[in-house]
Formats: sequence, C-alpha cells, structure tokens
Amino acid sequence: MSKKVFLALLSLAVVLTSSPAPAEEYFKGKSITLILGSQPGGRRDRVTRTTAKFLTKHIPGNPNVIVQNIPGGKEIPSQLKIFNGRKDGSVLGVVNANAVEVPYLGTPGANYDPNKYAYIGSAGTGKFRQTLFTHVRAKFNTIEDLQSREVALGAHRVGHRVYMVCRLIGEVLSIDIRWVLGYSSPSRYLAVDRGEVDGGCNDAASAYTQRRDWFDDRVIVANVALTVPENLPPLDHPILAKTPSLLDYAKTDLHRNLILKVNTIPTIGYGFAFPPGTPEDIRKIGEKALQNIGKDPEFIKAWGIEVGIKPFPGMNTGKQVRQAVKFYTDWKPDVLEAYQRLGYKAP
Repeated sequence: MSKKVFLALLSLAVVLTSSPAPAEEYFKGKSITLILGSQPGGRRDRVTRTTAKFLTKHIPGNPNVIVQNIPGGKEIPSQLKIFNGRKDGSVLGVVNANAVEVPYLGTPGANYDPNKYAYIGSAGTGKFRQTLFTHVRAKFNTIEDLQSREVALGAHRVGHRVYMVCRLIGEVLSIDIRWVLGYSSPSRYLAVDRGEVDGGCNDAASAYTQRRDWFDDRVIVANVALTVPENLPPLDHPILAKTPSLLDYAKTDLHRNLILKVNTIPTIGYGFAFPPGTPEDIRKIGEKALQNIGKDPEFIKAWGIEVGIKPFPGMNTGKQVRQAVKFYTDWKPDVLEAYQRLGYKAP
C-alpha cells in the first residue's frame, strides 16, 4: 500500500470514528480538482462546470470544486492526470467514451485502464441519437433511394465519431458514399444548405438545437438512426417519428456488436470518476451527491440550457457506468479491427 493511500484511509478512518455524521466533515474546508480533456467553452466544458457548481452544493461539507481543462493529445494527458491522481477525494475526472477507447487502439502513451477508475456515475444523455440526415432536394427519401446511387456526405475528419457513424451506416446498408471532409459543425450545416453535400450524420438533439429551422421547415429527411429499436425515435419530433433503426438492417454479428457497443456511449455519458484506489467510502459520498444533483430542479433547468436535451435523462450510477465501460472495452479482435477501419482509416 502506498503512503498516499494509507494516509487517505487513515484520514477517513479518523472521521468515521470521531463524528456521528462523517460525510459532513470529510470534505469540509477542502477543494476538489475536476479534470476534463476538452477546451473551455464546448458543450462538455459547460456541462462539467455546471455540474461542478452543484457538486459543491450537494457534497456534504461543500468543498470548493475547481475545473481544470487539459485539452489535446486524444485526452491522454487529462486521463493520466486523473488515473495517477491523489486517492483522497481531491481529484475527480471526466471520462467519456473517447477516453475509454483510446488505450485499446494502440495509441502511444495511453497508459491507463478505464476499467479501474472509481466511477461515481454519469450525467447520461439518455440514448444514442446519431442519425443520418439528408436534404429533401437530394431526394433520398427511403433506404432504397440511398442504395440506388451515390450520396455525398460531409464530416469533420477521419477519426471523428460523426465520420465513424456514417461509415458504419454506409457499410451496413451498402451505400456508395462520396466523402467531403474538413468541416466544422457549423460549416457542415452550411454545406448542406448550399448543396455541396447531400447530408451527414448528427446527434438528433444537437441538430435540432443548432438548426431548428431544418425541422420547422421540413427540409431534411431522417433516413436511419443508430438508436436501438426499443429507444426509437431518436428525438420526439414528427420528422423522426418513422426513422428506422440501423440494427434492424444489420446482417452480421460483427455489425450488431458495433451498433450495440456505440449505444452504451450515452450511459458512459459525461462520466465522473475518482482515481483507482480511492476508498469506497469517498466514492459513495461522490455517488450520492451526483444522484442528488440529478434530482435538483435548478440543475435540471441548467442542463436544458447547456445540453438542450429535454427532459433531463437522469444520472447513471457508478455501477451502471462500470458495466457500460466493461462492455464497451470488451473488444473482440474482429470487432476492434472493424472499428479501427471504419473510424480511423480513410475509405
């Protein structure tokens, strides 16, 4: 046992034996550094900072929660900071699906095991809403239309999740795709407007938030969603009322496994975890606080503003996140090869 772990356990033991309300005392007067691997200003940053305010409110003792952005490096620097952090509750981290998969892709320097984190839960996004949208002018109204001729799809870059999702859809449905890469999300929307591309893949809730005019004016078709059948529609809107699930078209175990795997991403969501080896009593304090945050009307209102998914899907427990991470990282060789080919290699 390391000296840091021994001191953390000793500190907690003192509180447990000397106070009738140990949780109220352990974090009193302390600070928690909340680490995430993204730039300030993005949606994940906004959700993290919003959650941080409510962690201060709901963790007994009301510790000061300080958000630290460590962007870049495929999230490896931030994850190493979390994974190797102090195990006394003073370090908490944001762990998402991108961070979870990196160690399994042979990425140099990814020397951490996402299955060993002490997860306290996640602010889940409810369900996987990635959907292939095309503009009505392109006249891809059915799956058969998509299979009948070339479709031009815009994406950010090779390696981006939007690119991987669209390639998976293309492979399952045998679609002839002409790729146009290099877009940001706003510029990709404009490319669809101008007819540079026929469409692309989007989280349905994000698309609705960012381009509500598409939905109001009915200028897009929601062709197919990666959402599993029991969670359809991907978004409650008439345009998506009859959108089919890609899973219904998957003919191989490999494709079915990939579709089910990405559908665990919402459970991992905006995951929060202490470093491995953090005492269970500390982890439970964090987990209870996160569950209480999920019931706080003020947080739910803030979530609606920052994320745009209404109603708030709720907080997942630490156990639910651990199970999702275990399934997501159970990479059989053929599934991993297919995932790397679809997501990280040019067609």
